[in-house]
Amino acid sequence: MLKAEGTAFVSGNAVGKPEGILTNSNVGEANSGAGAALTGDGLIALVHSIKGDYSRNGTFVFNRNTLADIRKLKDTAGQYVFQAGMSLAGNMAATILGHPYVEATDMPAVGAGNYPVAFGDFRRGYLVVDRVAMAVLRDPFTQAQTGNIRYIARRRVGGQVILPEAIVKQKVSA
Repeated sequence: MLKAEGTAFVSGNAVGKPEGILTNSNVGEANSGAGAALTGDGLIALVHSIKGDYSRNGTFVFNRNTLADIRKLKDTAGQYVFQAGMSLAGNMAATILGHPYVEATDMPAVGAGNYPVAFGDFRRGYLVVDRVAMAVLRDPFTQAQTGNIRYIARRRVGGQVILPEAIVKQKVSA
């Protein structure tokens, strides 16, 4: 159930499911800047393509493989561009360009024409509506011959981009 929710929040079509951040046509986009790959310059352009109010509270969203691609970016001297830094608590800070990131398994991979990275103030730009009560139905009949009782749980959830200017997605060039 949670896997389906994550997929819908990223790429849902709003027909009987939440609207995805990548499918909303009003969410802006920034180009990665170099063929079918991510670039440091493209990530910087992404961060600066939304208003400062949203950028201050901005968070990156991408999948684990995209994180690996970002960490592999090197400058002309062969040095890694993004290096993990220490936080005040003494552990490694999960930031890129000073902004936190969230790994979302449902984000697309880096590839021509894809949107593998999203950035923005998701608290202001995206609304998740979660019905508090979960409905649980006890079904003692379906598997009665095997001595089992079946339980069916159902939960309602919705999501929608409510402030498109607070979110931007990065398109990988073709």
